[in-house]
Amino acid sequence: MSARNISVVIAAYNREGVMTRCLEAVRASIYKDYEIVVVDDGSTDRTADIAEKCADKVIRLAGNNGPAYARTKGIEESTGSIIVSIDSDILIKPDTLSRINDFLTLHPEFDALTGLLSKEHPNSNFFSQYKNLYMNYIFNKLPGEVTFLFGSICAFRRQAFQAYDIPEGAEDTALGQRLYRSGKRIAFLKDLEVVHLKYYGLFSFIRNDFIIPFMWAKIFLLYGGIKQLGRKGTGFAHSPKGQLASVAIAPAIFMTGLACVSVHALVLPLTILILAWLILNNKFLLFLIREKGPVFGFLAIFVTFMDNIVMASGILCGFAANLVQHNT
Repeated sequence: MSARNISVVIAAYNREGVMTRCLEAVRASIYKDYEIVVVDDGSTDRTADIAEKCADKVIRLAGNNGPAYARTKGIEESTGSIIVSIDSDILIKPDTLSRINDFLTLHPEFDALTGLLSKEHPNSNFFSQYKNLYMNYIFNKLPGEVTFLFGSICAFRRQAFQAYDIPEGAEDTALGQRLYRSGKRIAFLKDLEVVHLKYYGLFSFIRNDFIIPFMWAKIFLLYGGIKQLGRKGTGFAHSPKGQLASVAIAPAIFMTGLACVSVHALVLPLTILILAWLILNNKFLLFLIREKGPVFGFLAIFVTFMDNIVMASGILCGFAANLVQHNT
């Protein structure tokens, strides 16, 4: 097969339930100068067989090596001058590839770009809807130039690619940091939206929002996040300042609330903390009410508070784990 301008690289592990929809969405692209390279990362189901029906190239790996390794293999085997990386549970839009190509053609000053999740989500349960809307809202708070790549949808020029240095958990965020630290520029296109097919229940929601902050803390330490806080109009990587402040205040509310049982003088500080947290989150909660109604928005108050504590726990554990690793 002759070289294509764009290579769509998809790493997949046990994704037979979504693989067809993901690939069909790519094949519906208006832009045609592309190839699809699927890397089956040691799946034990029919993922690779399904991919064979639609992809231009399927690479079957022995054993599950993690997304960073699988993506690297896919990039090495691809031919495009532009690499588009999407997760295997993502649906791109018909104009996604053409918009990526047009942007990088018109903006040679940028080496990479990334997008965000659409508000649209196929799973109607509360946690799937909440997580998707949260991601859409938070990302819309980011500036037009960022220091990370979002794994669901990102693209970069082949010559800009650098090896992943974090094997799993937040490999795309880390790659974006590597590009940024080496002088590369990453654009954030707020209208480059994709649909996420992932289902979230309570346990998977909590697990995800612990692991991602855990890895975020590792990247924060690895790439000198303290020096980046507040720069380029944001917090660090994919976390805007308001989100970081909310995540910091939530455990303070929880601990102060517990202390109020025996120290009544802490009622005033507790009230101030609660008001500060509500002010930080009021626009998000109003956004949810507009999208899903008052009942959803009311439930989201408690879920957001719980989620902030889970994220704070992930960050603290991530810092602690890296401190232990550094001292051993």
